[in-house]
Amino acid sequence: MGKVFDEEIVTLKADFVKLGALVGQAVDNAGQAFIDHDSKKAEAVITNDHDINHLQIYIEKRSFEMIALYQPVTGDLREVVGILKAVTDLERAGDHARNVAKSVIEIKGKERISSVEEIIATMANQVSEQYENSIESYGDADKDKAKQTAQSYDKKIDQLYNDIAAPSYQAMAKDPEIVSSAIIYLNVAKDLGRISDYSTNICEWTVYLATGKIIELN
Repeated sequence: MGKVFDEEIVTLKADFVKLGALVGQAVDNAGQAFIDHDSKKAEAVITNDHDINHLQIYIEKRSFEMIALYQPVTGDLREVVGILKAVTDLERAGDHARNVAKSVIEIKGKERISSVEEIIATMANQVSEQYENSIESYGDADKDKAKQTAQSYDKKIDQLYNDIAAPSYQAMAKDPEIVSSAIIYLNVAKDLGRISDYSTNICEWTVYLATGKIIELN
């Protein structure tokens, strides 16, 4: 089994890395599309979500097949199970990136609040940065970087969400014309927050990959 399994796991890892890159691109492009009011870039994110879903399904299917066929143990089993678990978080992060992209189109032509959008820009950049660090830690099986990444961004992202929510609710109370835009801002902030949560999950799977222990990092 050894050589054949090793070749299979290399291929599985490569597919996981590809999926990680696709999701990272979606997260980055969706946030940038919202910041730049770029509907074309947003539409590309929405269209490319199909590629993310298809690759996720393939990786899950192949992971189950490898477990059934090779019955790996200890470290080998952790690698396959880690990918099987982490791939779900990647796909869900991609779904929320798609939601942000849809918001770019939804808010087009509506009244906007520049001060809130500036905070959204900061949050989008921070979430994208956190995601990249999470994926890098997983690829290197670096539990220390994973822990540091989760701890560094958790409170920061929560605060940015609050910084978006407060003025959005205030704007809705003062001006009925801004309600629809403010709701979109809140939804975007929630989607970005969920991407951050899934990045933290990736960090937790990194710790599992490196140590075999399942822990919570937030």
